[in-house]
Amino acid sequence: MVFRRSVAVVGVGSMGRNIARRLIDSPVTSEVCGVYDMNQSIVRELHEEAVKAGKSKSDQAPTSMKGAVAGADCVVVSLSGQDACHTVCFGGGGADLISVLEPGACVIMATTVKSTWARSASERFHEVGIRYVDCPLSGGPVRARAGKLTIMVSGCDDSLEKAMPIVRTMGEDVHVITGGAGMGSTVKMCHQLLAGVHICAAAEALSMATKAGVEPEQMYRVVTGAAGNSWMFQDRGKRMIESSEPETFMKLNDHLTDLANINQEAIQLMCHTPLANAALQQFVSAQAMGMGNCDDSTVVKAYERVSGVPVCPNAHDMKDKKNEFGGRDGSSHLV
Repeated sequence: MVFRRSVAVVGVGSMGRNIARRLIDSPVTSEVCGVYDMNQSIVRELHEEAVKAGKSKSDQAPTSMKGAVAGADCVVVSLSGQDACHTVCFGGGGADLISVLEPGACVIMATTVKSTWARSASERFHEVGIRYVDCPLSGGPVRARAGKLTIMVSGCDDSLEKAMPIVRTMGEDVHVITGGAGMGSTVKMCHQLLAGVHICAAAEALSMATKAGVEPEQMYRVVTGAAGNSWMFQDRGKRMIESSEPETFMKLNDHLTDLANINQEAIQLMCHTPLANAALQQFVSAQAMGMGNCDDSTVVKAYERVSGVPVCPNAHDMKDKKNEFGGRDGSSHLV
């Protein structure tokens, strides 16, 4: 017999809000207790959707995290990085998850965090009878809405059993990583290494081709039909040649943080990662140009600055875009 879960979502940025919508629609959930975020407008919007679906426990949208997660079997955490997760989970004051959740509840950590933090968090939650699964995601907001994310989940058997109905609702490509909490984050870290290197490789190839006089659109068409193609070249390369200011799907700052974490983990492991380090420096250069809160494909600006030739044929100038807003918006550990 499959028991339907009562679930809450903490963090409803571009990823979290679509995860919440997927859970509202799913027959696996009996109730979406609530969602919580600093953006109260989207909280109210999602609450109305839950009410219409008959899955809200209250007529009023929650105004606190405690109100949103009270009574939840599972809480999906989709926040802006490890520091935000630590505050929500263990920030103190009687309003953090470890204080609010009942024993037996399960925290599903859908944010990209360091594997060492995931292991520590799992131990702290288990000490008070709360289950925890490490659940990094890949796929972006569109796939989150469709429940088609790639998920790397790890944890103890009891936690996995509790969380798996929700996890399988969120993703169609679910990989259970053995070794306990933290191993999912390790796999995601290695994935992000590849993603960051591939984005820079796309920018480098398009920049060199353009500098040499090849039309970037033609270069793109050649590569996407040949052996040198990658998912990242096809996706981010398209953004690079179509717009000098593409819509932001994943912030450059977020990918920079992931690459910086990879660098730190590699040092601890005494593992040689020269390509990841080279990619990190390109993201640092683009951030210094003011591109931190732009789409991660704008790392191409670091190459354009040196070559003096814009990859996007429609680019009007090479002016830096001002970095007006700080932090991540919840789509951080998702590519």
